[in-house]
Amino acid sequence: MTEWKIAPSNKEAEEAVLGCILVDGVAIFEKAAAWIRDEDGFYYKDSKVVWKVMHELYKSRSPIDIVTVADKCKDMYPKQKMAYYVTSLTDEVPTSANIEYYAKIVWEKHIQREAARTAQKLYSKSFSNYDTTNTTLEEHSKLIDELKQIQPSMKKDIDVIVSDTVKTLSNGTNIIPFGMQQLDYPAGGMTRKEVTVIGGRPGHGKTTLAINIVRSLIDQGYKVMMFNREMSNEEMMKKMMVMESKSLKYGKIRKNDLDDDDKNEISKVAELINDKYKNLMMYDNVRSLSESMVEVSKYKPDIIIDDYIQLIQVNDIKERRFQIEKIMQEYKWISKKENCSSILISQLNREIERRMDPKPRLSDFAESGVIEQTAETAIITFYGWNFDNEKNDKYEMEMIIPKSRYGQIGTYVMGFNGNKCRFYDTREEAVSNGATSGAPF
Repeated sequence: MTEWKIAPSNKEAEEAVLGCILVDGVAIFEKAAAWIRDEDGFYYKDSKVVWKVMHELYKSRSPIDIVTVADKCKDMYPKQKMAYYVTSLTDEVPTSANIEYYAKIVWEKHIQREAARTAQKLYSKSFSNYDTTNTTLEEHSKLIDELKQIQPSMKKDIDVIVSDTVKTLSNGTNIIPFGMQQLDYPAGGMTRKEVTVIGGRPGHGKTTLAINIVRSLIDQGYKVMMFNREMSNEEMMKKMMVMESKSLKYGKIRKNDLDDDDKNEISKVAELINDKYKNLMMYDNVRSLSESMVEVSKYKPDIIIDDYIQLIQVNDIKERRFQIEKIMQEYKWISKKENCSSILISQLNREIERRMDPKPRLSDFAESGVIEQTAETAIITFYGWNFDNEKNDKYEMEMIIPKSRYGQIGTYVMGFNGNKCRFYDTREEAVSNGATSGAPF
């Protein structure tokens, strides 16, 4: 059974143009006629008839209103009953201030219909001689060019860019501080419309750093969206409860080895998190990149955190390097579109474990080329205690920053207590909070 499809058209736009003209007359007709250059611009038969009548009245310098148009319709098309249609056009007339926008829609649909017609014609004539095909190709090319011209321009005038920049400098809204001095020192924090990448090998505190950043961002009043791909929301919440608590320990939480005091503390922390983290959205059931982009566009957060990008499903792309490239590019563009900042967490490759020097480098990122090109900042967590617990301090974590587009690269040491799921400004703070915490994880 053949499925018939209606040609490109917009009945509401056609009737809006005609209705506005009937209400406001000749001046509005001229604005519409600047876009709609002949009656074929209208798709629907009744709309086309009314437009032709209006055009005849305009040429004879006659007024254009319900009475004159209805009367002229009787003269020009006596067999067609147009009076009811003409009067109905003014029943719900939108503002005539938008007449050019409505007329533009009508003409754009006309060009789309013509482009489809010439495309079909071009296909049919492709089997004929070159001269015949060339004429149709030229016609089709002109229609495509006109369609391009109709589309809204993405150009921004220089005065608008200057004004936006001055506004940003005045209120400081372009910078989002991490709220952790070692991360903020290189460049003041994250920049809206940019991407930060956090990398590290398993067990080096990437996810723990992420939730500490979430805590700081929430304290600053930002709206945060977090995609948990490696861990469930519940497991992530366990870390957050430990982080917010003064007495809970992650080792006991993981083993579910809880006494009555722990259970009472969990109830208190749950209330605190319910109240404090209202601006946090967490997902553990969003698999694909496209679904993630939909959620970002829907809720428009200030910061997106994706943990971690190697687990994102990218449809229609099989090679991993092209998937990572797609992920980085999509996050870059969604950050620009929604004026937010993105933090992407990434695994490092295993080469690090085969080297004499275990400290990671920028090249240790999977597909480091695209990450280096796209990211504003790259941060690598390095927990030396995991490699050599005799030479390295279990209460220290190195933040290696091999790329900072707007600041300094370098290595910065933070206090770290894995059993409290916390990062600190100093080692001393980590030790004092972990004096009875046992193992670092």
